Amino acid sequence: MTNLPSLSQLEESVHDALNQRLKKEIIQSGGSISFSLLMDIVLYDEEHGYYTGYKEQFGESGDFITAPMISNIFTRCFLNSFKENFVHLPSSILELGAGNGQFAVDLLIAAEKNNIVIDQYLIYEISNNLVKRQQKIMQKELSNEFFSKVEWVSEVPEKFEGIIFANEFLDAFPTNIYEIKNKQIFERKVGIENNELVWNRDDIPNLYLESIIDIENLPTGYIFEYSKNLDEWLKDFFKTIKKAMIFFVDYGFCQNELFHQDRTEGTLMCHYKHHAHTNPFAFLGAQDITWHINFSHISSLAKIAGCTVSGFVSQANFLINAGALDFLSEHDPNNISDFKMQTNAFQRLTSPAEMGDLIKVIGIVKNTDASLFGFNKNDRKFQL
Repeated sequence: MTNLPSLSQLEESVHDALNQRLKKEIIQSGGSISFSLLMDIVLYDEEHGYYTGYKEQFGESGDFITAPMISNIFTRCFLNSFKENFVHLPSSILELGAGNGQFAVDLLIAAEKNNIVIDQYLIYEISNNLVKRQQKIMQKELSNEFFSKVEWVSEVPEKFEGIIFANEFLDAFPTNIYEIKNKQIFERKVGIENNELVWNRDDIPNLYLESIIDIENLPTGYIFEYSKNLDEWLKDFFKTIKKAMIFFVDYGFCQNELFHQDRTEGTLMCHYKHHAHTNPFAFLGAQDITWHINFSHISSLAKIAGCTVSGFVSQANFLINAGALDFLSEHDPNNISDFKMQTNAFQRLTSPAEMGDLIKVIGIVKNTDASLFGFNKNDRKFQL
């Protein structure tokens, strides 16, 4: 923590306001609250939340960079796959949580340039702050014709038909934290000690999680995340949509990898000014808080809802399957500065040490045939 940048005066005031709100919640709740409540407050508080307040989250001046911001190769690869699926579906796209809007901008520019028909582009976004930023960049970068296709929605449209895309959307859902002790699962909660936020542990074991997670070989002190909020949202989401090909792109693992004996401290991670650390009680409202997705669980929820998992690959495999090398070859190696920039970007997107293997892409289908373009090689869905 000593090597992290200092808070600005505004960030300090936001941190203090959220700190006081959390302490009040803890006192009113009898001494502790769930971590999911803390995460919900510090990320989505109407005035001071990380995503809903003043904060600039993305890019060099923010706290982290997402794949669409690194290179439009990322977006063009997904457009290739979308185009294949438009054979079976209406040419409508719903993006869940559009971030700074870069994916939508690059996709619509590429679609217009390549005469790919997009009838509508819907953006599901709960942050008014982000909606305003997205509208600003899209109005600036898109033609009037393609900007007119974009519409913002505050709920997933009933009976939607088309392509659904979500990049680093699932890991922003508030999650609870759990710890194994003596072959039982207990919730880690947030309390107050010496006027500071601290971890404490619930006294009552969670019998539901013990019924669905095999903890026999996991040691005492093992920590993991489970989000009831995400479960409930996904169940409603899968029911609401009518006919779709869904792409979830996120940091995560299949269940066997996630619940590994060596992964004892969970996957919770905080990001502040491009520094990663594991203290969620610091920089309240000024830092992002994320966790890694259990894709096996996502797959199970989808199947229960009558959907089919069509593919599960690493981000690197998806991009290469969907034409990334062809897009990279468009750049002239003799233009050294441009080619170096593009190859560096490609490396960040595909290297196992960067985003290439840590981020996965799962394809889920409801009530339609699906193109496996992007999933045709190195599919890992047998691991789910």
